[in-house]
Amino acid sequence: MKTTKLISYLSLILLLLVAGINLSAQQKVEEEEIKNLKEHEMQERKKMLEEQQEQMKFMQREMAERQREIEARAREAARESMRHPGVYYSQGEGDFVFVTPEQRNQSQLTLRKNFTGTSDTSSGEFDVEEGVRQFRCVINGNVRSGEIIIRLEYPDGKTFKDLTINSSADISFSQSMSFKEEEASRYIGTWKYEIEADKAEGNYMLQIMTN
Repeated sequence: MKTTKLISYLSLILLLLVAGINLSAQQKVEEEEIKNLKEHEMQERKKMLEEQQEQMKFMQREMAERQREIEARAREAARESMRHPGVYYSQGEGDFVFVTPEQRNQSQLTLRKNFTGTSDTSSGEFDVEEGVRQFRCVINGNVRSGEIIIRLEYPDGKTFKDLTINSSADISFSQSMSFKEEEASRYIGTWKYEIEADKAEGNYMLQIMTN
């Protein structure tokens, strides 16, 4: 009888030892799996961070290149205007540069501004005088987020151009018109422009020239 009980006790102890060993082994496996999972997650996060940093560097290079292109076009436009005799420049306030020529009927208006995620609306007018036979409009701009809307109206209130600049593409628009005396009534008079920025991060340039 005692021998039977002793065997039972020994069997129970053996079962407990085996169960303990299995549990310990299972815990080690789970700990190893958790460790491997954490290491994998850290590697993935590191890889994602490196990709984001590379993307930011690429975007910064793109933004710098776009800014250089816009500045180069603006300098070229200024040099082209200075080739005409009798033209002198007057530096206005803020972001406005107004060019007034000594020769009658020649004029140029350039507006440009950088936005840093702000919203703003501005408007103004400019006159096209009698005797003008050529009209040219140039619009350049790019934004990284938000949008910039540029509206330009004929003297009769009809829309000449309604242009939205957003992150989908850089904008480079130009239009030149030569008109006869009998067609001049549509262009002679007071033009209106409006610039609207909606949480825009980017820049624009609007240039109008008459002759």
